Amino acid sequence: LTHVLFADTFNHKAAHGLRYIVNPPDAKVTVHQHLDIGQGEVDFDTIFRKLREMKFDGIATNAVFAWVDERADESSRLMLRKMKEELGLA
Repeated sequence: LTHVLFADTFNHKAAHGLRYIVNPPDAKVTVHQHLDIGQGEVDFDTIFRKLREMKFDGIATNAVFAWVDERADESSRLMLRKMKEELGLA
């Protein structure tokens, strides 16, 4: 394993009456967001434990893009801090 993209995700269910636009319109997709660690459904305790066990020393990238303007800087700082702490780089 040489590269990990970190982002939490939350699976949105269209049953909530929300409207989603996808391209192409008939694409078979799962609508989701890329969120800060801890804001979605991903089991990061297990992911980070496994990465530490395998002594991961590859590239770790922040892949959050749910926050465009309103808190992009805050999100990036939080993600960097969390990744460093959990991977033993802090």
